[in-house]
Amino acid sequence: MLQGRGRIARVTLAAMLGSGLCAWLLGAPGSVHIGASGVIFGYLGYLMVSGWFERNLLNIALSVGVTAAWGGLVFGVMPGQPGISWQAHLGGFVGGVLAARSLRRMSRVT
Repeated sequence: MLQGRGRIARVTLAAMLGSGLCAWLLGAPGSVHIGASGVIFGYLGYLMVSGWFERNLLNIALSVGVTAAWGGLVFGVMPGQPGISWQAHLGGFVGGVLAARSLRRMSRVT
């Protein structure tokens, strides 16, 4: 959020779209996917890889710190517990990673 409202809005939108699309495409027919955990995984994906794409010391330190503290959550994108939408987690994470990649391009162009 320190990088601006527009950036967090784009990351949130990418995580929402990725989470919803992946749950819709990979979810079991008639299943219900509810909650915002896909967006949280999108934020996690963005924070874990933004240092790689930005090549900025502050972002690299943030990425390393987030990965060290919460990197184990990545296992939530794999099928595991029944009733937990791993599909939404996976899609949100991928959406966050793609947002980091596309926002890197935008910051280098401007």
